[in-house]
Amino acid sequence: MNFQPATSNDDSHDRIDPLVKLLYDASEEITSEEINDPSTFDELCPLYTSISNITDRYQNPQLIGRGGMKEVFRVYDAKTVRHVALAKPLAKFSHDHFDAFLREAHITARLEHPCIINLFDMDIDSDGRPFFTLEFKQGRSLRAILEELRHGRERDRFTLRKRLMLFLRVCEAIAYAHSQRVLHLDIKPENIQIGEFGEAQVCDWGLGVVMPSDHSQHDSEVLLDPDLYGPLLDTVKGTPTYMSPEQADRVARKTPQMDIYALGCVLCEMVTLQSIQKYRKSRPQIDSALVAMIDKATAHDPADRYADVDSLQEDISRFLAGFSASVQRSSILREAALFYRRHRDVCAVTLGSLVILLLCLSFFVTQLRRKHQSAVAARADAETAWIRADTERALATVAQKTAEQAKERAEESLAAYIVEKNKSEDRLQAQVESAIAVSDHLTSIPLIAHDTFATTVKLSMKHLDTVLSNTPPPESKVWHKKFWLYFLMQDFASATQLLDEEKGVEPDLAEFAREYKDKVNDQGFLDTDDFIAMLRGLCRSSRYRAPLAEKMMIYDLEYPRSIQDRVRIVRFWVMINNHKPDDLELRYDATTRTVRLRGNVWSLSRTLSSTWPPGVRVSLLYTLNPKNLDLRGTEISDLTELDDLDLLQLDIRDTKVTDLSPLAESRSLRRVIVAAGQFPESQIALLRDSLDVEIVEQD
Repeated sequence: MNFQPATSNDDSHDRIDPLVKLLYDASEEITSEEINDPSTFDELCPLYTSISNITDRYQNPQLIGRGGMKEVFRVYDAKTVRHVALAKPLAKFSHDHFDAFLREAHITARLEHPCIINLFDMDIDSDGRPFFTLEFKQGRSLRAILEELRHGRERDRFTLRKRLMLFLRVCEAIAYAHSQRVLHLDIKPENIQIGEFGEAQVCDWGLGVVMPSDHSQHDSEVLLDPDLYGPLLDTVKGTPTYMSPEQADRVARKTPQMDIYALGCVLCEMVTLQSIQKYRKSRPQIDSALVAMIDKATAHDPADRYADVDSLQEDISRFLAGFSASVQRSSILREAALFYRRHRDVCAVTLGSLVILLLCLSFFVTQLRRKHQSAVAARADAETAWIRADTERALATVAQKTAEQAKERAEESLAAYIVEKNKSEDRLQAQVESAIAVSDHLTSIPLIAHDTFATTVKLSMKHLDTVLSNTPPPESKVWHKKFWLYFLMQDFASATQLLDEEKGVEPDLAEFAREYKDKVNDQGFLDTDDFIAMLRGLCRSSRYRAPLAEKMMIYDLEYPRSIQDRVRIVRFWVMINNHKPDDLELRYDATTRTVRLRGNVWSLSRTLSSTWPPGVRVSLLYTLNPKNLDLRGTEISDLTELDDLDLLQLDIRDTKVTDLSPLAESRSLRRVIVAAGQFPESQIALLRDSLDVEIVEQD
């Protein structure tokens, strides 16, 4: 571009950017001799000069893997300034085998998909041996992840849903390859790479083939058919565990159903953490939709398998979205369960709202019926009074004769008034008793889940306020119930206000309310040390105060305490319910939600003193809601005490448990750890069909 100086008399030339002017002046000063000077050219084109001077492009090789016919190195690409994976044939292979080696690169180069590893370069090195470079991915193979899961690690990171999402990405890659007429023929966890951020890529297309474009063309006529390469591929024709029955025949025509069979085997292993052979022997308990998909994909007859990978992918997507799979015969009950799973929150809110609506409707209908009865009684009284007044007027003319009768009627009227007054007081008392009964039901631990307990307490408070609007007398039980709810919520200021107003409450709770009123922090609840001290005082004051202490612990979940403080509270609760064992140890891992107990602990539950439902037991670990429980070294003997915990894993080594049958009915438990010889085989057999029983040899 040529810059022309301004010819006008204005000051536009003076406004030229100084940097542009400097470059323009510098270009004017460079002579033709300087342009031809190599050193000047290096300064003007440093990147071009740097690349042109590179003689050894792939540097610092580090062996990262070796297979049946190639070895792979991590090398530094000096031209693109990055690390790549470089593959070359093993030294034992000669020129006769180089085409067989390069066919993997040719097949990979045909495929451009984010879930298929990228090919960068293909060339011949200085020794005349071929090589090709691929994308160097950080991460682990699916095989390594499955091994971690089999040992009970990383299950929170790789949940079943996450594993199925990874499987969908693998299906996307294979479906794309099939659309390009390419078959993989060696799909297995070792050939699936999982990145650090959950990305999945299918690797190692060394056994892949390109299907003919029409049925008249034989497989061996296709350039990239492995059967063209002789005995080199005899030892690497596939992995038996993931090979379809017809793939063992080398002369059999290669079809997409071979890859679909391998995908079914991989799906089985990702879902059950077992190979297809072990799965068919043990038939573990998994969702019926997944069972149908695995059986369909791994059918012995290719005609019975999925028609294409898209169909398998569609069934997995429907399962993740909460719909029935195409291969499953779904009943009305299952469809209803799937609908609930898809709309869990809406259904829960609707059900909760319906229960509250029914309670409110029942209350209002009762009140309406009572008001109607009161109105009918009042109308009857009014009619009676009118008749009586008319009679009195008629008899006024004979007042002397009926004086005594009038006196008697007055006495009768007074008696009726007293009766009506007593009825009114009885109706108010009935309302009070109804409010207290509703409040007791709404704050019942066996009926209300801990995550909605605070909401029901507040609802009960509103219900009591409705009754209190009629201003019952101070000695009414409804004041006592409101004081009890204030105490439960740690609102000791409001509780003591009722005391100052001389409302009827229980003396022992009044003393606690006055003692802890000034100890409540700015956030409206007691600090952990004061809270534990108060719970201890309640339990010492009377054995009937334990239910109140337990409800206070559950409502306390509304307040922002640390995990360490929650563990301290639960440890106190376990200790006080086990007669304060000196050797009690309770540890909690918030990441895995694991509780470990040690010491002379013989009970993990407490029987409530409620009238309905009777005999309900609540776990002492209720507020921690653990998923993994380690009871080694404790005195625990009754596993029914764990019924209301949604456990995934349970370790009962070195305990006094003798009966494993309560675990067979658990809907959440997946794994039980016992010691060798701890239980007879008849007890272990009760769990093998529904749980993973790990038997550990004693040290």
